[in-house]
Amino acid sequence: MLSTITNVVQNTGKSVLTGGLDALEFIGKKTMNVLAESDPGFKRTKTLMERTVSLSQMLREAKEKEKERLAQQLTAERTAHYGMLFDEYQGLSHLEALEILSNESESKVQSFLASLDGEKLELLKNDLISIKDVFAAKEFENEENQEEQGKGKSSVKEQNKEEVYMLSIESLAEVTARCIEQLHKVAELILHGQEEEKPAQDQARVLIKLTTAMCKEVASLSKKFTNSLTTVGSDKKAEVLNPMINSVLLEGCNSTTYIQDALQLLLPVLQVSCIRTGCSEAQPEPGPTPSG
Repeated sequence: MLSTITNVVQNTGKSVLTGGLDALEFIGKKTMNVLAESDPGFKRTKTLMERTVSLSQMLREAKEKEKERLAQQLTAERTAHYGMLFDEYQGLSHLEALEILSNESESKVQSFLASLDGEKLELLKNDLISIKDVFAAKEFENEENQEEQGKGKSSVKEQNKEEVYMLSIESLAEVTARCIEQLHKVAELILHGQEEEKPAQDQARVLIKLTTAMCKEVASLSKKFTNSLTTVGSDKKAEVLNPMINSVLLEGCNSTTYIQDALQLLLPVLQVSCIRTGCSEAQPEPGPTPSG
């Protein structure tokens, strides 16, 4: 049975969720509760998604091509296409919304910088650069824990290798989508504001740790899945099993890349937070770009 893999997914989800909630609590406990219920801003940003030309668009185009290909096959069989599954778990929607928040924040930062000059401009630039330096110094450790990898070879009873492969890709897509959702909600929390703002540099360091933990979990998960595939397909020829194993490893690498890219989208958001906290008394807060 696939209970071993299912338990791994459940435990990974709990781990990512717990780490995410710890980070969100650091950023703002009251606002977290408000956003967890109503998710303000998400509906608004969805109406602007057509403006996005980025990772999310690339994923969506890949998904649409796969849908067209499957339509020509005339089959009702569920397939292990990462892009389609990532979208099913709302990963694309949250990624697109995060991209829009990032673009809007970048516009606010540039607009605010244009309103300053002299010493005030230089001081603010130094503050914004210090946040960027935190992001630039990030270290997503990909060191593999050999002990943990060994645990991935837990007994898996006889199963169809296609079922194990399908569940592996689906689980990676789901976990990654949940990670992107967490980062999107963090962006909403930061922009929503709190009673007591935390320094943007401290928020950046927390986000680096959170994202690093997410990437480690995904990497560990993909390794455990390949071990399960190896166990189930031990009697299969290498040319049959290896493409599946390579595909799982590839999607695991892609998943960590998507999470890292999503983190970079938070840089302008944190810079807006820095402007808001550092200039709230002397300068007006950067607001929405005037329409028309």
